[in-house]
Amino acid sequence: MDYGHTVDEWAEDTVDNYCDACEEWTDEDGHGNCKACGIKFNSVDPYITPAVAHAYSSTAPTVSATGDLYGRGSSYTWGSGGSWWQSAQGSYTSMWGQHSAQSDRKTRLLKHKRHLDSLCKVVDPTVKHVLNYATDKSYSSINRGLIYVDGSLLNTNDDKLDVVAGLAIHEKLHLVHTKPLLDFERRYSDKNSLRPFEESLLHNIGNIIEDEYIESQLAKTHAGFVSYISKVKEHYFNKHGEKMVKTEDKFGDILNTLLAFVRYPSALDDDRKKKHAKHIQFFARALAPAYKDRESCLTSIQTVYEYLHQVASDITDEESKTTSDCKTEARAKAEEKMKGVLEEWARDDGDEFPITEDQKTKMRDRMEADILHDMEGDERTRLRDMVGKAIGTVPRELIDYRKGMDTISEHMDQTIKDLEDTEYSEEKWDVAKALGLKQGTKVTWRNQRSDVDSNYRFKEALSEMKASIGQLRRKIQLYGNTSRYTIRNQKRGSLDKRMLHKIPLGRTDLFKNIIVDEDKPLDVCLLVDESGSMGTWKMKKARETAIALREALKDNDALNLWVFGHTADGYDWDGEGETNMSCYWSPTYQADATALGAMKARCENRDGMAILASAARVTAETPSMGSNRLMIIISDGEPSAANYRYNTGVPHVKKVVKHLEGQGWSMIQIGISGARESAMAEMFKNYVLVTEMNDLSSKVSKIIRKVIKV
Repeated sequence: MDYGHTVDEWAEDTVDNYCDACEEWTDEDGHGNCKACGIKFNSVDPYITPAVAHAYSSTAPTVSATGDLYGRGSSYTWGSGGSWWQSAQGSYTSMWGQHSAQSDRKTRLLKHKRHLDSLCKVVDPTVKHVLNYATDKSYSSINRGLIYVDGSLLNTNDDKLDVVAGLAIHEKLHLVHTKPLLDFERRYSDKNSLRPFEESLLHNIGNIIEDEYIESQLAKTHAGFVSYISKVKEHYFNKHGEKMVKTEDKFGDILNTLLAFVRYPSALDDDRKKKHAKHIQFFARALAPAYKDRESCLTSIQTVYEYLHQVASDITDEESKTTSDCKTEARAKAEEKMKGVLEEWARDDGDEFPITEDQKTKMRDRMEADILHDMEGDERTRLRDMVGKAIGTVPRELIDYRKGMDTISEHMDQTIKDLEDTEYSEEKWDVAKALGLKQGTKVTWRNQRSDVDSNYRFKEALSEMKASIGQLRRKIQLYGNTSRYTIRNQKRGSLDKRMLHKIPLGRTDLFKNIIVDEDKPLDVCLLVDESGSMGTWKMKKARETAIALREALKDNDALNLWVFGHTADGYDWDGEGETNMSCYWSPTYQADATALGAMKARCENRDGMAILASAARVTAETPSMGSNRLMIIISDGEPSAANYRYNTGVPHVKKVVKHLEGQGWSMIQIGISGARESAMAEMFKNYVLVTEMNDLSSKVSKIIRKVIKV
């Protein structure tokens, strides 16, 4: 790329002349002035104040052929943006795992939200944030540490996932870097007594320049992430860039030129570049040092603001009356008003009111001053209105990406948050891992939470199961205790000091052996069928059994308990082919025991996959190696789910049970009302048929006691 152009050469690369006064392209008179009106072409001199003179007089900086000051490349992003995955992948986020358009939207959005959140943490883990998708709610970002991104870009597919990732990173950069800018704006406003419209102008200029500053910092710390920023710029400037071209507001046109020049110079069309050549030359000089450090950036923001404030004032003056015109008009109005006052006095008194000429002059001068003051106020109002209108012409989507984003519904937002709260996860099992099952191998997990109803049901179960809980707790309280036995008069072992006096007698049985009898830890997994047929009293008894088991085992460190529920094809019939697991209690999930009260009948049951998934989670979470493992499956029937009925489900469950028993698991099914003993016998080597639901808890208790031999 050619970097041999100065900004002056680049901006004035034309023989055409634009007259700011005439607001059109005109001929030159041979002296650099407009032939039509005589005013100097594109002169920036009227806008130069002492405060910005240093920028005006500085050396013209070098720009690229595209008008870029900073060598950012074709995408106008900082750093190389080179990343190890870019050469082989079309999408930078493809490593996250892509989803089809048919995938469940809420699940996709949740997965992506987690990845986006992780990206933002990597940007700076010391600056806390909360990331959400945008809804129609209002929010504060920097002050509250909130990041909002456009989830609607992911409505149907992941084509714009790179863009959303870039948005998240950009907003996190604001949290990391932008507070000094806000402090500067407050200090500058207080010091200079800025009016609201002036504060707005300063803030918008600051945003334009600040966006580049924070992205320049990203290139220093996480150069690979720059690629996401390039996707954002490309998306928004291609989508909204045309709005910059279509403004007819004079001052707004200049603000749009500043935006394009700083953020995306290729958006500067030739017409705009010619029209605003002198402004561009000033911007380039003022902004050349902007990204050296934070202080330089703030200085550049102040310089550009003071320059553009003067531009706005001069444009207003051009469109308004001159000072002499205002004074002449004020004098005429004062004379007219004075005449009226004198006539009124004469009518009231029947004669001319006695007043000296000197007094008349003083009254008229005061009236004139008041009128002139009001007219000057009108001038300030015109300036305010003009600046406000101009700011409105700048595409908000390009100054503040959040303004350009669409929203997802509050219902969808709440659904995603509910999934987050339950630590929702999913996995796809391959055929080999699923022991030959080809369909329905997607497994989802949720940690069930407590609510008012579950709290009530938990307390009710505690009351009803008090006797059973106490009985089981007493039976197992000694399990896991260590017993020590000493065997003396041994020829090997540890020297028994009690026998030392028998050495002269030639005794050789002077040793002892200590035997420690310690119970192996026992991992108990209670897996409850939550299919629709388990409704009402069946589920009530299963729930009571789970609660009783938890209460009896909770204080014994040698006994570890997992309580899972399972359904299939979606928690609410919204996921055909899924096996849906609920965790109510485990060594790693003990948020609130009352969550056990949330156990309920749901949809269908894919038992084999549920058993496999339960065993895998217990294995992953087992606190100690070498423990015994027991799984108790409570069910009222046979497998029944999409592509998983009797002929498929029963053989699969049988294979799963045999496989786990081969890995050391003890597998026992408790069949309750509705279960056929013949099907149970086909699937399980060990099973218990319970015909009286009141016996369910005692049967489970008996199994536990039998396994631990108490």
